[in-house]
Amino acid sequence: MAEATAVKLAVALRVGEFRALWAAETISVAGDQLARVALALLVYDRTSSALLTGLTYALTFLPAFLGGLFLAGLADRFPRRTIIVTTDILRACLAAAMAIPGLPLGVLWVLVAVLTFAFAPYKAAQQALIPQILVGKDQYVAGTSLRQISNQVAQFVAFAAGGVLVTVITAQGALLLDAATFVISVVLVSRWVRPR
Repeated sequence: MAEATAVKLAVALRVGEFRALWAAETISVAGDQLARVALALLVYDRTSSALLTGLTYALTFLPAFLGGLFLAGLADRFPRRTIIVTTDILRACLAAAMAIPGLPLGVLWVLVAVLTFAFAPYKAAQQALIPQILVGKDQYVAGTSLRQISNQVAQFVAFAAGGVLVTVITAQGALLLDAATFVISVVLVSRWVRPR
């Protein structure tokens, strides 16, 4: 049974463009989860407030919903690869800016909200691009399944390892690592996903 599932998932991995998109997404998801842990620890360390820590954590999710309402349509107006690359460059800059020591909390919250807001056009462009890359039902179903599995594993591993990693490289280091995941995503998509 496990071998049959692995064979089905491998159908999508034969497509180079999908491999690039899949790897970019998985790396970014892990970086985002690590950043959530880092932000929560950073805010709690500075304020000792569970309320402000919770607000910071909420800002890593809520703006994505609003971004979906207002920005997802960009994926239909501009080339999808361009949207993915542009939003990842923006998110890399925002994550790096959040790593500035002593950044006022209000500024940090704005940066977190904008970074999360920018996820919506990225996701819309990626979701629209995948059916163009994975032709046929077997490839598309395998690719969708693989993405769901790997995203959940990346989230779990990053959350589980996040606290330990933040104590080793600091919250600022974890935020810079998140910025690096976006840069890696830009390189992967720019290099291996062709423009359409």
